Amino acid sequence: MNQDDATAYFTIGDRADLSAAVVNTVRLPLLKEASEVDRTMIATIVSELGSNIVKYAKRGVLRVCRTEYQGEVDIDIWAEDNGPGIPDVALAMQDHYSTGSSLGLGLPGVRRMADQFWIRSSENAGTLVFARKRVCGKPLRAAAMPPRPSALVAMPLPGRGVDPRWDTSGWVRPTDGHTACGDATLVHDVEGGVLLAIVDASGHGTRAQSIAQRVLEVIARDGGPDLDRLMTRIHQDLQGTVGAAVGLAFVDTTAATFRYVGVGNTRAAKFGGKAWYGVSRDGVLGDRMPSLLAQSSPLAPGDMLVMWTDGIPEYACSKLAAATSYRDAADIAKRLITDLAKPYDDAGCLVFKWQG
Repeated sequence: MNQDDATAYFTIGDRADLSAAVVNTVRLPLLKEASEVDRTMIATIVSELGSNIVKYAKRGVLRVCRTEYQGEVDIDIWAEDNGPGIPDVALAMQDHYSTGSSLGLGLPGVRRMADQFWIRSSENAGTLVFARKRVCGKPLRAAAMPPRPSALVAMPLPGRGVDPRWDTSGWVRPTDGHTACGDATLVHDVEGGVLLAIVDASGHGTRAQSIAQRVLEVIARDGGPDLDRLMTRIHQDLQGTVGAAVGLAFVDTTAATFRYVGVGNTRAAKFGGKAWYGVSRDGVLGDRMPSLLAQSSPLAPGDMLVMWTDGIPEYACSKLAAATSYRDAADIAKRLITDLAKPYDDAGCLVFKWQG
């Protein structure tokens, strides 16, 4: 289990992992306002969703998050896997339906226990389930899975002109109910290569968008091959704000390599040839600057580097990107957003294809 003041993560691979997740959930400090009944229901939701991961996907992640607003406290449970998916979600939500040996009460039972619930799944593309339980404040009106926001944006790529040999595209989409997005992307020609950036400003709406824009301005002004130095500049510029998560990659066009540094909830992966997955350090630029971990990988013609925020599920993103890597960058990026983005979060992704 990984945990901070507002989020706990549980990796689920077998029944022992699931049992530990259930036991630890009821003890989480982020449930401090929850009644014993609410704690039991939240632990039951974790148990049911984790059980589905073990039975059908074999491996996945459970995330328990605390959100507060004007005295109201919600506990959100996310379950994510890259398993075979659910061919017919409507059928799976019926009581007593099961493709396994269970009674088939899991998902319908979770929907009844939760104040808000939705599920997104498709065959061979994994499953993402969201359940929200209000533990403090006015009762929360039950809601089905919301429609996908229509505000899908092809993100401009500011900075000096990008070499036409690179096929690049960045897309973002604000969370439901907002037109401004706190996620942003950038592709920028610099001395010796190309600089790529993915940004996830804390929060949503216009304030988050203004912070993301500040990050892009720092990168466009001070960007270069020295990623540690650039991260420090961003951190200094954002002090006094709610901060942001940032992922940076520098493509060295002479050495045919790239370097990656990430802080916060950003992700990066390379597809084609030998796969590579980046690691972002825990922190928030402007608030908590961790020690940085620089990672590198060789590049070959045909390789594709994808960077994304946690508004897109990690497993599903990797799977879809690998399956569509033969398409052009704009089509891949748009598909990642339209097919996978979480309704309750800003989402952004950046695709960089080296044509050779």
